[in-house]
Amino acid sequence: MLHRLPGFICLIFLSVLSYLPSHTASAATTSKQTVTVKLFLQESLDIHGRQLPLDRDLEAILIYFERESGIHFDKQLLPWNRAQLMAQNGEGIIFGISKSPERLKLYHFSIPVVSEKIWAITYGDPRPNFLSPEDLRGKTVSVGRGFSHGMDFEKAKNVISQVQEDSASSAARFKKLMNHRSDIMLWPIRQLQRSNQVEIYLREQLIPSFNDPELTGKTFYVSAKPVFYDTTHFAAANEKYEVEMTKLNEAIRRGTANGKLSKVLAKFY
Repeated sequence: MLHRLPGFICLIFLSVLSYLPSHTASAATTSKQTVTVKLFLQESLDIHGRQLPLDRDLEAILIYFERESGIHFDKQLLPWNRAQLMAQNGEGIIFGISKSPERLKLYHFSIPVVSEKIWAITYGDPRPNFLSPEDLRGKTVSVGRGFSHGMDFEKAKNVISQVQEDSASSAARFKKLMNHRSDIMLWPIRQLQRSNQVEIYLREQLIPSFNDPELTGKTFYVSAKPVFYDTTHFAAANEKYEVEMTKLNEAIRRGTANGKLSKVLAKFY
């Protein structure tokens, strides 16, 4: 009986091998499964300080990146400073962030998702004629809390002008400007090219969207030219999410080349 044992062992071995292809395929399928990553976004608040839902056009942008990168986003709306802190701690990726000297020490950034023009908005006469950052000298400038508007803005911040960081409520920021508690408010817009186009957008679309009677019918002026230019990125803590950031960069390059990214961005920015 002992002389039959090697053949019996071979039979068992071949039987085991017959299961390996399906096992290998299963492992490959698992490796290709979509990875879920926390994505930190700036919250927006209504006039009562309540968090607004994620903007549909922004959601369409994020769906585009999920599809193109194979990453599933666990989207979290947070106060902007908290979002940055959580990203710094390596808890996820942040979106909508611009570069500053301090942030370059903390994060690695994607290539730019979008370039934005930063306009200076004022209220009341006389109408100003701002053309450059130097025209903001001595003014009190309102920006969103935790926000940077690019490297040139950071150089001018609290040097040319005094910067105040305000709440996530856009309506509250406009009312602060209207009540002369700030001289200027900075506002990023990508698609519009001329000052009068931005003023029409504010008057006919943005201000009415607040549904705030205090702002109804009010006219705000826009600088003759953008006072800063900025770029918006994904970012993650240094040495974190490097694979995911590479995939997002590939999606940005591909979408820029074929025009698909520009189309989805145009509805939001």
